[in-house]
Amino acid sequence: MSRRTPAHPPESTVAHTIRISAKLRKRIAADAERCGRSFDAQVIALLRRHYGEDVDIAPGQDVILALAVASLAETSSSDRELLTRKLVAIRSD
Repeated sequence: MSRRTPAHPPESTVAHTIRISAKLRKRIAADAERCGRSFDAQVIALLRRHYGEDVDIAPGQDVILALAVASLAETSSSDRELLTRKLVAIRSD
């Protein structure tokens, strides 16, 4: 699977957690429904339209961990041990 390289790679990407009040959440949800989008897709569309930047919503830790576990599902135990040993070594540096 090839990775698409952006024409102008970002200088840095930082994930942030934002809290949205119930009142604003209702307004965005109503707008999302009107546009046929999910709440998250509407937030992304608003940010992209207003700022013209490529933004995305990072998945939660539980999703990231589930994807990592699933990616090892068909890996042999010897390969899995090699991979996790390398991860432990990187983490301890």
